[in-house]
Amino acid sequence: MHSSSFDYISLAAYVFVGLLILAFILLAFRDVGRLRTGLSRAWGVARVTLSELWFGRAWAIPLIWLAVCLVIGPLIRPYSVSSRVAVDLMVLLRSQTLLVLVYLGVMACMALPRERQRRTIITTGSKPITRLELLLGKIMGLSAAGFMLLLVMGAASWAIMNVEDLQIRHEAVVLYSMEKKQYDQAIRHIPPQKGILYTAQHGAIEAQNYFTGTMRIAGLIDYSTTPPTRFLKGGNNETLYFEFPSLPALPGHQPAFVFYFHTIQAYPNNGLPRLHVTLEQRYNTRVTEEKSLTLSPQGAAIWFPKNPENFFAYEDPQTGQIFNPGPVVIKLTSPNLGDYLQILPGTSNQNTSCLAINLDPSRAKGGYMLPKPDPVITGFMADGKDEIVGPSVRHPRLRREVASFEFNHLPINQIPLNDKGEFTVHLLLGVEKQVNEALPAEALIRAYNVDNPHDVVNRVLRINEKHVSIMHLPSRLLTGGSLVIDVRSKNPGHWIKLTQDSVQIVQPSSPFIVNLAKSELVIFCEVVLLVVIGVVSGTRLGWPVAMLTTLTCYILGNLFHFVTQLAQSGGLEITSYYTDMRLKGVWYYEIGSFLTAMLVRVLNMLVHLMPDFRRFDPLTFIKISRNMPWQILVADIGWTLACVLPAIAIGYLLLRKQELA
Repeated sequence: MHSSSFDYISLAAYVFVGLLILAFILLAFRDVGRLRTGLSRAWGVARVTLSELWFGRAWAIPLIWLAVCLVIGPLIRPYSVSSRVAVDLMVLLRSQTLLVLVYLGVMACMALPRERQRRTIITTGSKPITRLELLLGKIMGLSAAGFMLLLVMGAASWAIMNVEDLQIRHEAVVLYSMEKKQYDQAIRHIPPQKGILYTAQHGAIEAQNYFTGTMRIAGLIDYSTTPPTRFLKGGNNETLYFEFPSLPALPGHQPAFVFYFHTIQAYPNNGLPRLHVTLEQRYNTRVTEEKSLTLSPQGAAIWFPKNPENFFAYEDPQTGQIFNPGPVVIKLTSPNLGDYLQILPGTSNQNTSCLAINLDPSRAKGGYMLPKPDPVITGFMADGKDEIVGPSVRHPRLRREVASFEFNHLPINQIPLNDKGEFTVHLLLGVEKQVNEALPAEALIRAYNVDNPHDVVNRVLRINEKHVSIMHLPSRLLTGGSLVIDVRSKNPGHWIKLTQDSVQIVQPSSPFIVNLAKSELVIFCEVVLLVVIGVVSGTRLGWPVAMLTTLTCYILGNLFHFVTQLAQSGGLEITSYYTDMRLKGVWYYEIGSFLTAMLVRVLNMLVHLMPDFRRFDPLTFIKISRNMPWQILVADIGWTLACVLPAIAIGYLLLRKQELA
């Protein structure tokens, strides 16, 4: 349930952090001023911490990491070259993160409590050292240990991946030489693939810099309009998605959805077009309702859900409390083979093909609501990828499905050209064959500029799943408006698998070592943040409780988005409006509702006080051999510093002054 759209929880968290920093400045301004000469004393504490970690067998962590990677790596046998690189990098970097976080998190929690147990803190306190210098010394020592561990494991990862890259290049050289020899001897009629030659020359771990476009799946698509006109193809797996925010219902009026589609029919005797509609909650996909509708001769249909309380927000007239299931999603498919339903996108003052009506005018202007603009179409979904199918032998009138990639505002001066004045396009495509398995997988490529749609470049591209597919296009397509590259499957029974990044306009690549160093620095930022939390937890707590506190902070930091969405969607509320009204006043239901609401509020408050650990992701770019933008790394470093400062302030305020002379 929503109390208000204003985020008071975040405001309270920011105020609390601000008060902490203010108290720290007021109480520690002298110690901060001494840091000009006190950093050497803090580094003295850091050197002692480093020596303790060395004698505590910290040097064994890289050996354990290497053993783990050598055991897990051979167990995974990816199919393609790109998957092979991604899996190996995932094993190398994830195991680094896990081992270093666990080891240094434990040592950080034990740093100060162990000194109390050994009474060495008294010896430290006899020296002219402040609380701030002691905290910074422990944090600097542990962080330096983490940096050195990651440096060693990063160098080993670089060596391992280069050895693997040499193997991949050698395999590509052998394969390309064999295909070229067979082609020259007329044993095979298909020329050797450019993607294999590219892999042989460049390897598979270079950090690629490239531009990606906006992918749109459609049975038909026309870029002469703004936004492009798309058609949902009937009789297949294409699905149209409309998403609505909270839908405020009007008591006493049954809410409904209105649909409107202009239809093109490949078979005139199909009859009236039909829709299959599925309505579901955005945050609880188990709550669904389905209906089959027939469009009128004018292309319209209306649907009144049987259980609107599961999808619409109702207000209790007595208490004014809103029972809100959150956003809802409508999924549409067309069962009629040969029907093409034009989608009105609801953008640029255009109408929409879906509309929610009979809503509360006080909360929805005019009593109706439009979905999010430019709705999404997906093809057949498998393994997280869209699949588009080739032509149908039994139904020759049906057009091929198309995955259309639109590239807007391309900086021409940043796109290199070859000696023929052509730019390079990489295509990362997969194939699934249901029939015609002996035929090679091929894609029909159609490229043009929207300012000159009659100047079309057509290509037939043989798809190489194990290596990137290479295509060269003339530079004239870059001048003017948006560049459009359409991908279709050529052969019947062949499905092409693709994602939003499957078509890439190539820029000059970057060294792999730079990309790896960026990923290691992201891990280092996460390590520093966990070390600070562990040291701060040990200022007043024993090491077992400090470990539990640090682990709780880390878990809550990884649940930030989940808990905030849970609070936005009404917590753990699973009952409908009418069920709630029927059970209202029952003692066990009231107790359960109260405890549920309190739990969600407490969790929401706690996660807003925790750093968001999910933002530290070293694999997003490197596993697809893409260069990590410097902005991402700078943002992670800035976020780490922003979280470290209030944590140090808490540690300074909690560390008892009596422990230091």
